[in-house]
Amino acid sequence: MKTGYCLMGIMVAALAGCATPDDGHLKMLEDQLARSRDQVEAFDKENRRINEEVELFRKAQNVDRDQLFAARDAFVNNFKGEIQDQSLAVAVTVRGLVLVISAEKLFVSGSDALSPEGKTLLDRVAPVIDMTLPGYYVYIEGHTDNQPLAVFEWKSDWEFSFARALSVLKYFAEVKKMDPLRFSAGGFGQYRPRATNETKEGRSLNRRIELIILPQRGPASVEPPVEELPALPAEGPAPTETS
Repeated sequence: MKTGYCLMGIMVAALAGCATPDDGHLKMLEDQLARSRDQVEAFDKENRRINEEVELFRKAQNVDRDQLFAARDAFVNNFKGEIQDQSLAVAVTVRGLVLVISAEKLFVSGSDALSPEGKTLLDRVAPVIDMTLPGYYVYIEGHTDNQPLAVFEWKSDWEFSFARALSVLKYFAEVKKMDPLRFSAGGFGQYRPRATNETKEGRSLNRRIELIILPQRGPASVEPPVEELPALPAEGPAPTETS
């Protein structure tokens, strides 16, 4: 009888010894499952947050696009004469709203000084920008043709084109009292032509100021559809050649 109890005790102990590793493995699996569930919940939460941000960004893009096209329409309505005589062009592009103004319309020939006609034109441009795109950034680019400079005040086309862009910036900021934090300027000289420099018509198009007006988030927030700026006309009288 005692032998039977001893054998039973040995068997129970053996079974208990075998069960302990299995219980430990089960506990480990349960812990891993719990951690996996926590990770899935965290991933789901992060995914919802990202989706919400994407949706907000898309809504902001739509607002930007709508405002840019509304501003384009305002410029078209207010500058019909200049658009018709090709001294001004406007389009919504991937860069933002781009307003192109002929240098002949803005400056004294061969100078970075604004002409009276140029000041009058900027007096009309400024309120359209403020009314239709308040708070948007305005980047002002100066461009030239590839002809030698007629005056020696500037050492290069870069300096000349930048001086002209800076004149426009200063007029907006100092005369029209627009927020200077919205503005920046650059000069590209002859190196970003709109048209060929082999003709008078092409060189006239290349001598220009471009205003790129864009949201604070930058040009990436402007989705298609976008436009192309008007191309060089096939026919028409040759403009007077000035620097």
